[in-house]
Amino acid sequence: MKVIYKLFDGLSRAWNKVVLVSGLKRTFASCGSNVAIGRRFDVAGAENVSMGHDVHLGPGATLLTTRAKIEFGDYVMCGPNLTIVTGDHRLDVLDRPMMSLTDENKLPENDQSVVIGSDVWIGSSVTILKGTHVANHCVIAAGAVVTKDIQPAYSIWGGVPARMISMRPGADAYE
Repeated sequence: MKVIYKLFDGLSRAWNKVVLVSGLKRTFASCGSNVAIGRRFDVAGAENVSMGHDVHLGPGATLLTTRAKIEFGDYVMCGPNLTIVTGDHRLDVLDRPMMSLTDENKLPENDQSVVIGSDVWIGSSVTILKGTHVANHCVIAAGAVVTKDIQPAYSIWGGVPARMISMRPGADAYE
């Protein structure tokens, strides 16, 4: 039974890597070299996603965007279950269910781009929300919910909502 499982798992991984991911990369706004995307990847608005070189998204990543952009710099590594959402719903329309409001009903402030700098490590199960920018060389701890800009460079952030925990060791030599 283990042999059969390994065979099907290997075929599934090969299908994901060769067919699905290579086709998906062509739908991105731009995609650098050596981009790896884990299994169970979900994206809405792939045409608004830009990937730099050497970007690695762990399994279960979800990128949701309709109008705003999601931009990854170079050398970004993400653990499993990353979620990036560039928009939210209108809360000021009270005479209709929020679910009935379409993308056309959104205001410009409802959708804002997410920019992730270069040399960034994002831990597992991190959620990054609209309008946030992650500076170069930063670390975001597992389980964090990012609601505001992550800066300065070389900082380590974690928690819900994410707050700065410390600077990376030796970062003062690069300031």
